[in-house]
Amino acid sequence: MARFTRILSLDGGGVRGLIPAKILIYVEQKLQEKTGNPRARLAEYFDLIAGTSAGGILTSLYLCPDPNTPEKPLFSAEEVFQFYYEKSDQIFAKTFLHSLLNFGGFLNEKYSHHSLERLLKTFFGDLRLSQLLKPCLITAYDIERRQTHFFTQHDAVVNSQCDFLVREVIRSTTAAPTFFEVAQIKSLKNEVYSFVDGGVFANNPALCAYAEARHVFNRYFNLDERYESGPTAKEMVILSLGTGDVKRNYPYNRARNWGQIEWLIPLFDIIMTGVSETVDYQMKQIFDAIEKHDQYLRISPILKNQQLFPIDNTTEVNLRGIVKLGQEQTEKYQNRLDNLIDLLLM
Repeated sequence: MARFTRILSLDGGGVRGLIPAKILIYVEQKLQEKTGNPRARLAEYFDLIAGTSAGGILTSLYLCPDPNTPEKPLFSAEEVFQFYYEKSDQIFAKTFLHSLLNFGGFLNEKYSHHSLERLLKTFFGDLRLSQLLKPCLITAYDIERRQTHFFTQHDAVVNSQCDFLVREVIRSTTAAPTFFEVAQIKSLKNEVYSFVDGGVFANNPALCAYAEARHVFNRYFNLDERYESGPTAKEMVILSLGTGDVKRNYPYNRARNWGQIEWLIPLFDIIMTGVSETVDYQMKQIFDAIEKHDQYLRISPILKNQQLFPIDNTTEVNLRGIVKLGQEQTEKYQNRLDNLIDLLLM
């Protein structure tokens, strides 16, 4: 039994999901080195993985079982990275006809969801949420019931009403308003839901993951029988990986007379970054209060005006720039990552 309840949290961010994917290649390689097991996988060293949007795609890939050995992960961290890199243009597929009919996204969603759905069906088939290898939490927002929704593998295992096809979980968590059409899906019990991207309320799902582990998670899996109500922060190690905090500058003289249209994009940037920063602040306060600073690590680069890396730009130039940024973050935080990896192995 591991000494800690180990949590991995992955933000949303479109193609910038390559940043955490790149960092996690290093984490997996170090786990392999330290254990002497060249086939060690991330899923074996985290007890709960949480993801929003791009982070939900990555979560599902890391926890996807090998059909030939169902208790083992199908993909290495390197293979997950390559999948995300190579398939990004299928996720954000824009046809000329779709753009023409919708005036580039002004009259309807910017991208057709059909290409994404075909990719997910081809790749995940009829894999169910309950069949993922480990507990997970993937976010979405129900626009008809007007409430948050958490797709959780551990609930699906014990309650079939909480079970969904993985491809529809991903379709839901990635249904970013203005980018993709609202996802209307059915649970395996045929209950209908209408979801948009969980990033509208939890683009950084670290605090959601903490709460899940603290109050619910342990009841199902009893990771540490010493704690009847679940592990506290003292018994947790959390690695939270962001996709970049946008710090586009909005001068007062420009912004003071903006109306609804002018505020649309700036407000989106401010809310997404502000919510993620708030979660990071809350998590730091939790661990600082118990003097366990090394048990929580957040990595998310600051993106300024000249280096924003659009989340739906799948050109080689943009993708290579994002990968380079992921490598730079890995090198910048290498010592802290090494320390946290040691905690994962305790």
